[in-house]
Amino acid sequence: MEITCLQMDVLISFYIEGDLSEALKEKVQEHLKNCPTCRAKFNIINSLFSDLKKEVNVKKQTEEIFSTHTHPTRQYQFFKNNLSAYIDNELSEEENIKMKKYTITNKNARRDLEDTYQIRKLMQDSFKKTKSDTKSDFSKNIMKQINNNYSNELGFNPLISVAFAFIMSVLLISAIVIYMLSL
Repeated sequence: MEITCLQMDVLISFYIEGDLSEALKEKVQEHLKNCPTCRAKFNIINSLFSDLKKEVNVKKQTEEIFSTHTHPTRQYQFFKNNLSAYIDNELSEEENIKMKKYTITNKNARRDLEDTYQIRKLMQDSFKKTKSDTKSDFSKNIMKQINNNYSNELGFNPLISVAFAFIMSVLLISAIVIYMLSL
């Protein structure tokens, strides 16, 4: 069983967290070795997970540490809390300017912004690929499968059986009408 890129989208976070069986873990590792797109997604998501874990570990420390944070750390917190709104142009003009200035002057902020844009691009590309893959007529494919299954079981086309059933119904109704008229 080979893992597809769509399956990898689901499995990456479980892989990073170590929540996969050994067999599945090996399949994921094999796919990552052979697929540059999934490897790029993995690297970005792994980096974000690492940053998130670091941030969670910092937040778990005592409240005293939070109270002694310096001004630049509060700026970075503001930046992290508003990054999504900044990218989606949902901030006020003043907040937007603060975000731009901070991004220009802070290396970590620039990296976070670039990573977020890369993830967004990967997601958009993945959506476009999935959208283009499903452009074929889904119902037509299902009908073909049904026709193939039905033909294989009975040995003839289902349209012929529908036509046969219709003709038999007409003959039966005709026979009933003739019998009723003869009475």
